[in-house]
Amino acid sequence: MSLNEIIEMFTLVSGLEMNEVSGLLPLLTDCKDHFEERMSSDLSESQRRRLAHACAVYAYYRVCLMYGSSRTGFIKAGDLQLEPGSPKELIAAAQRMWDEERSAITGMGDFDDSFAFRSVRA
Repeated sequence: MSLNEIIEMFTLVSGLEMNEVSGLLPLLTDCKDHFEERMSSDLSESQRRRLAHACAVYAYYRVCLMYGSSRTGFIKAGDLQLEPGSPKELIAAAQRMWDEERSAITGMGDFDDSFAFRSVRA
C-alpha cells in the first residue's frame, strides 16, 4: 500500500480536493501504518489495493469522529469542510461505510472489532 494510493482513494471517499487533504496527512499515515501492522504478508496486488481503499474509508471515519463533535450542520477544520447534514448523520454514515469495508477485508489481516474507534462525549 502506498500513501499516494490511500490519499487518492481518500479524496474519492471524502469528496475533498487534494489541497484540502494536506492537513490530514499525519492521520492518513497513521492509518496506513495501522493497517500494515495488521495485514497478512502474502496478499495479491488486488488485495493490497482493496486494503488501500479500506484504509481510506477508515481514515474518513476517523476524520468524521474527530470533527463530528461540532454543533453546526457541517464540519470545518481549516480548509476542510464536510456538509452532509448533521454531524451525527455524518458519523453514522462513515461508521456504516467502515463496517462494510471491514467485512469486505475479512481474511486479509487482523481487523476485528477491537480495531474500530468510537466517539466519546465528555
